[in-house]
Amino acid sequence: MANSAASGPTTQQIRNVIVVGHTGTGKSTLVEGMLRRATNQGQRDSSHPVVDFTDEEQTRGHSLQIATVSFEFDGCRFNVIDTPGGVEAIGDTLPALAGADTAVFVVDASVGLQPQHDQVWRECERLGMPRLVFLNKLDLERAQYQANIDALREQYGKPLAPVHMPLGIHEEFDGVIDLLHFNAVEFHDGQRIEEDVPEQRVEQARSNRDFLIEAVVENDDEMLERYLEGEVPDTKELAELFAHGVAECGFFPVLCGSVEQDIGIELLMHFIVEECPSPAESHLDIPTDGPTAAVCIKTLSDQYLGRINLLRTVSGDFAVDDALVNTRTSESLRLHQVFRMTGKEQSPISSVHAGDVFAVAKLDDIRTGDVLTADGSPLDLTIPEHPLGHHRVVLHPKTASDDDKLSTALQRLLDEDPSIRTERDEDRGLLICSFLGQSHVEVTIDRMQRLFGVGVTAEPAPVAFRETIEGEATGIGKHVKQSGGHGQYGIAHIEIAPLGRGEGFAFEDKIVGGAIPNGYIPSVEKGILAAMKKGPLGGFPVVDLEVRLVDGKYHSVDSSDAAFQMAGSLALRDAIANTTATLLEPILDLDVVVPDDMTGTIMSDLSARRGRIQGSDALSGGRTAVHAQVPEIEATSIITELRAVTSGHAEVAMRYHHHEEVPAQIAKRLLDQIKGDD
Repeated sequence: MANSAASGPTTQQIRNVIVVGHTGTGKSTLVEGMLRRATNQGQRDSSHPVVDFTDEEQTRGHSLQIATVSFEFDGCRFNVIDTPGGVEAIGDTLPALAGADTAVFVVDASVGLQPQHDQVWRECERLGMPRLVFLNKLDLERAQYQANIDALREQYGKPLAPVHMPLGIHEEFDGVIDLLHFNAVEFHDGQRIEEDVPEQRVEQARSNRDFLIEAVVENDDEMLERYLEGEVPDTKELAELFAHGVAECGFFPVLCGSVEQDIGIELLMHFIVEECPSPAESHLDIPTDGPTAAVCIKTLSDQYLGRINLLRTVSGDFAVDDALVNTRTSESLRLHQVFRMTGKEQSPISSVHAGDVFAVAKLDDIRTGDVLTADGSPLDLTIPEHPLGHHRVVLHPKTASDDDKLSTALQRLLDEDPSIRTERDEDRGLLICSFLGQSHVEVTIDRMQRLFGVGVTAEPAPVAFRETIEGEATGIGKHVKQSGGHGQYGIAHIEIAPLGRGEGFAFEDKIVGGAIPNGYIPSVEKGILAAMKKGPLGGFPVVDLEVRLVDGKYHSVDSSDAAFQMAGSLALRDAIANTTATLLEPILDLDVVVPDDMTGTIMSDLSARRGRIQGSDALSGGRTAVHAQVPEIEATSIITELRAVTSGHAEVAMRYHHHEEVPAQIAKRLLDQIKGDD
C-alpha cells in the first residue's frame, strides 16, 4: 500500500507524552491543566473531568484506565496519555508506553518516590524511553524540594538533575527558579515575569545548578573534558545539549510546580516542545518514512461505538479507508472510522502522519499490543511487557441470561486488558480468572455490568488439590443385576500402581482368553477414568496412576457398555481402598523482587509459608530477586501481604510448577477443614 498524504502538524511537530506515577500524585489534574492551557479553557471544573470520565472512575475518584487528550500548543501536536496510578492497574500503563516518546513521572513532593515510579522507570529504561520528572504539590505544607531531589538522584543516578527549583515553598510557592538561565520566573494574573534569584535562595540554587551542569556535560565528550579541567560551559552551550541528552537518555530533567495552583504547567509544556523528542527521534529506532505500520496501545469498549482501538503510527502516513494487516492474525483491516480522542470526546480526522496517536472504531480481532503493517510483515518493535495476574477467582453468572452473554463479554475485556487470564477447570466446571488484585476484580466486574449488561459474582478460586496412591493393590468391580428382564452384568479385576509425579494415567489391557470381550475393554477404562474424578480423601481427582485390567467375566445377554463402565468404576474404588491414598498440593515457582534491605524479611516470610528458597539474584537499583517454591495454599494472599510488608515495593510473579505430597499433619488439617466447609 502506498503511503497516503496527511495534513496537520508534521512528524517533527508531534510530541507524544505519557504521564505516569502513583494514584494521588496529580497526573490527571496535570493533563487537564495542559489541555486548558492549550485551549484557553479557563478554570478547572472538577465536576466534569476530561480524562477520568468513566462511571467507575467517578465512583472511585481516580484513574482506572488510560485516556488520551490531543491538542496543539506552540506549533506542536500534543498527544498526552494519562495513566492509572494504582499498582493493580499497571497492566494498563505498561502497554501504553509504546504510544509515547517521552515519559513524564509525576511525583508528589509531600510524599516522595513511591514503588510504582520504580517499576515504570525500569520498564522505560529497558525500552530506552526518555524520561523527565515533574515534582508536584510544592504548595502543600508537608512538601519538600531538596530532600526529593536528593532521593531522586540517589535512586536514579547523576543523569537525573533539577532544571527548576521552587521560588518559595508551601503557602509561599508562587513561581520557580530557572536553574539554567539562573533567574526567577513568576506568574501574576497569567503574565510571566522574570526576576533575579532572591539572595536567600542563591546558594541552594547554585548547588542545584552544579548538579544540572554535571548531568548535561556528560552527554558531550569534548565539553566534559573541558569541565573536568575547570572550565564551566556557558548557558548557550548547555542549552544546546539539553535535547540531545534527553533523547539519548543521558539526562533526566526535574521540573516542578503545583498543578492545583496552575504553577509550572506552561513551563513544562514549553520544555516538552523545545527539549523532548518528536517521533522522528523516537527511541523505537524505526524510520518514520518507512512502510506504514502502527501498534495498538489500548483496546476500549464503548457502549455506542463498540470496540475502539487506540493506535500509534510507528512509520508511514495513511488516510481513512486505507488497509493494514494485523501481523498476529494475518487479517487485512480497512480503517474506516478514524478520529482523535480527548477523554471521551471524538474528533473525526481524514489522515494521520507518521508518529501520531489516534483511534479507530469497529475493527475486529485487534488486541492491545497488536502490530499492524502495510503488508503484514513483522516489525522489529519492542513491545512493553504487561504483567500477568495471579489473584485467582471463580466468576459465577448471576442469571441464565448472564451465563449466555458471559463468554462474549469476557473476551471483549480480555482484548482490552491482557493482564487478565482465564482457564476452565473441566474437573469442577469452573471458570477461573486471574487478576492483578482484588480492586482489579471489582473494576472488571463493574465494567462487565455497565458495558455488556452481564452480572457476575466472584469468589476465591479453590486450590487444585489432587490425590494419588502410595503402593500397589488389587480391586474387583462387580455390577450384576439379573432379577427379571434384561439384566446388567460386568465384572472386572484390576491391579493398580503409582506412577511418577506428573505422569498422569496409564491403562494396560492384560486380559487373556477372552474373559472380557475386546469391545468392552474401553468401557472398563471409561469407568475407571470417571471414578478417578473424585478420590476418597477429599473428592479431588486421582492422578499419577497405572491400571492393569487382568481378569473379569461377562454375560452373553446381560453384559453391556454401561455395565462394564460401572464395573471399572467399582474396581478402582475397591483397589484404592486396599492401599494408602495421599493428598497432593500444587507447588508454585515464586519470584519476589524487593529492596536489598528487605531480602531477609521476605526469605523468612516465605519459609514460614513452607516455602523452599531456591536462590537469589542481585539486580540493579538496590534490588534482589528471591526465587522460591511455595505451596499454593500458602500463597493465596501472598501478593497483598508482601506488598504490605514491603510498603508496596514487592513485585511478585508466580507460576505452577508441580504437585507434591502434603505432609501428613498438614494434610489432616486441610482435609478436616475441607470436610468442615462442606
